Amino acid sequence: MDLSALSQQLEGAIPPLDTWDPPYCGEIDIVIKADGSWHYLGSPISRLALVKLFAKVLVKEQNNYFLKTPVEKIKIQVDDAPFVIIDWYQSDTEQGTVICCVDNLERTFLLNQAHPLILKPTRSQALPYIQLHHGLLAKINRTTYYQWAEIAQQIDDDFFIESAGILFQLG
Repeated sequence: MDLSALSQQLEGAIPPLDTWDPPYCGEIDIVIKADGSWHYLGSPISRLALVKLFAKVLVKEQNNYFLKTPVEKIKIQVDDAPFVIIDWYQSDTEQGTVICCVDNLERTFLLNQAHPLILKPTRSQALPYIQLHHGLLAKINRTTYYQWAEIAQQIDDDFFIESAGILFQLG
């Protein structure tokens, strides 16, 4: 399978948020918790279809998160990363084996140059995230992290996983 075709098939249509320049319309009491759950006025949003719709128009601009449409931009709160990688699998492509990451909204992202694994420093250690579109991150959950640690290659004092022919530092 061709890597670019697989990537397009998995990502679906992402709105052209970079081309939209709507006016700022204030804040709304929507919070994305560290576990990836979305809340409105303190209550969980239980309709996955609604959360997926909001996620399609979510952007990060200058350390703030917004729901952005062609006509308005509304600020929301994100406790950590807006998404969490909860599962993964490997797929063989013409460019080699690629790691496919599934997030808490049932979307799949390829771990590759477009969506690299990054380490975000915290007080005690660096935590792994995947860089997504529009400045957004997906945090790697503990189960996925330990599964990746089992397949990681040690180079000197660091551990790496390989996907799409690229070595990504795991820790």
